[in-house]
Amino acid sequence: MKKTIGLFGAIMIMFSLLSWGQDIMSTPVLRFNEDGKFKIVQFTDIHYQYNSYRSDSALVLMKTVLEREKPDLVVLTGDIVCTTNTTLAWLDLSKVLIDAKVPWAAVLGNHDAEFKYNTTKEQIFETMVGLPYNLTQGGPEDVSGEGNYVLEVKSSTSNKNAALFYFFDSQMGFHPKGNMGSYEWINFDQIAWYREQSRDYSMKNGVSPYPALAFFHIPLPEYKEVIGKSTTVGLQKETVCSPDLNSGMYTAMLECKDVMGTFVGHDHNNNYIGCLRDICLAYGNVTGRQCYGDIGRGARVIELYEGERKFDTWILKLYDCDRDKDIWTPTYDYEKKFFVTYPDSFIEK
Repeated sequence: MKKTIGLFGAIMIMFSLLSWGQDIMSTPVLRFNEDGKFKIVQFTDIHYQYNSYRSDSALVLMKTVLEREKPDLVVLTGDIVCTTNTTLAWLDLSKVLIDAKVPWAAVLGNHDAEFKYNTTKEQIFETMVGLPYNLTQGGPEDVSGEGNYVLEVKSSTSNKNAALFYFFDSQMGFHPKGNMGSYEWINFDQIAWYREQSRDYSMKNGVSPYPALAFFHIPLPEYKEVIGKSTTVGLQKETVCSPDLNSGMYTAMLECKDVMGTFVGHDHNNNYIGCLRDICLAYGNVTGRQCYGDIGRGARVIELYEGERKFDTWILKLYDCDRDKDIWTPTYDYEKKFFVTYPDSFIEK
């Protein structure tokens, strides 16, 4: 596993761990609650910059959502920290999650590793992996990218698995752009790794796939196919910025029959969710203040039901935002926007 810790990162992490106390050193176990529910909050495209009051505004948003929703897991779906002070920024942002005592997991986007100092994905993971309440993993060394891993969710009444969450590195953009398009794609070896994981988990469950969700940053080309469908809900105000080439990730999920929905970020002016052949294709809602987009800032909430292939999901919009006009206005609105239930809301009449 890719979990080696650099000297500077280790010093910073150990200092932080000591300051946060010894009661948070154990790895959290994800579990459905006594009501058979499991709640996820997805933050995406935070674009956090160290020592910036505008970025601190996004941390306030995150704190508000965590206090109100009390999730069982927070998922960060890429373009999280975009600054030259990468290590300090990660420690700063993660403190919000650690103080909330909430388990969290992350995948990287196409911008996380573009900045000076600690620019590589490996160096970012050296800082992040091992922080309190963090379940992020570097993933197998023989699989492309950094951050391909699976998290298990246990039953409310036993230590048996009840659901799975897959995390993928959706790779980077091409610089400069060429005839391969703007963005890379999830590679064949990542897809083969997913197929192997899915098969093994299904075999352990009596040849029955577990209910599963998948999280990554850059949308799949299939996200274009649900635009305009009568059951698709949410905002679509920009072109889907997916890879031009299709490597078959969606097809693999379709054949494995475990993933109910995929959740991404990347396109700041999209927060829609649609369903294609019984797999939901969903965006989160952009969270950061220092990035383009005018659909507002907030989060997506996902709530699973134990023992069922079913989940509810909705958008929370907490701020109106325009980076270029320096608008950051609270909405005081906690309505569940674009609420849907999978699969019921996606049955076409």
